[in-house]
Amino acid sequence: MTDATEPISLDVLLLPAFAADDFEMKKDLPDEFERWLSTYEFENSASVPGANMPVYYTDDGIGITSTGMGKPEAAATVTAILASRKFDCSSAYFVTVGVAGTPPDVGTLGSVFVADAIVDWDKKHRWAARDGETEAERNHPLELFSYRPHDYVYHLNDELVATALDAGKSVELRDSGASRAYRDHYSEDAARSDPSVAVGTTLCSDEFWHGGTVAEQAQWLVDEYDAGTYATTEMEEMGTATALDRFGLLDRYLSVRGVVNFDRPYDGQSIRESLHDGVEKETFDATLDNVVSVGAAIVDELRADGAEFDG
Repeated sequence: MTDATEPISLDVLLLPAFAADDFEMKKDLPDEFERWLSTYEFENSASVPGANMPVYYTDDGIGITSTGMGKPEAAATVTAILASRKFDCSSAYFVTVGVAGTPPDVGTLGSVFVADAIVDWDKKHRWAARDGETEAERNHPLELFSYRPHDYVYHLNDELVATALDAGKSVELRDSGASRAYRDHYSEDAARSDPSVAVGTTLCSDEFWHGGTVAEQAQWLVDEYDAGTYATTEMEEMGTATALDRFGLLDRYLSVRGVVNFDRPYDGQSIRESLHDGVEKETFDATLDNVVSVGAAIVDELRADGAEFDG
């Protein structure tokens, strides 16, 4: 463990959510942290009060730490690191690297998405349409929301996202037999396609939701915020982005997520079957490999010439 008196300067800080040793994980949760330990030589570590776990870092400025699961944990960890005197992150890029769900009409298992916008699913006012006072309200197909888009959406640095996307597209992605077999149950062309690297909105929540009804509501909300079509679903990005925004570093943030599940059942599959069948380990393994490969290509590009990107 390092107790350096001078701040440790980082060029890139990688931010997975899950680390097996830290979380005492159940078998159905992925280890987003472990694969990175064989990608870079994280020979050093430093504890930061308030962070979820120590920050591990290389001699040449690449750091990694697990934020913990959910927006509060991510916000607390990132804030603790940025406020700490142990690290100088003023010129660092911050890259979330982890797994996500996707709508079957947008992506498929094994694909990797770079987010260009983050939408908060939780910060809204909601009531059930069946509780409406008029027949039209009671027959409304969705629950209704009130919203203030400027509070609930972060648009990320377009130039930085484009650079990350170009770097990611240079990577040859892995696929798996389990992924191919499962995606073939779906009728949507996107779901049945081979894995690819693409860009899209990420929808962040502190609940694991599933199914076509909630997915319809989710896209309705994203439409109301004029944030495009959501491509991934996850639980940390809004917390991370909020912390970075408070420190004036949001324009240096990237979200890189690999798809391990669809956000709804296929035709003929019950919602319970979809939830309880689980994701095959083979799908997790291939997707996590893809996230690391794409993430490393992005890190290399960010560090190549000390590139800077305007917000």
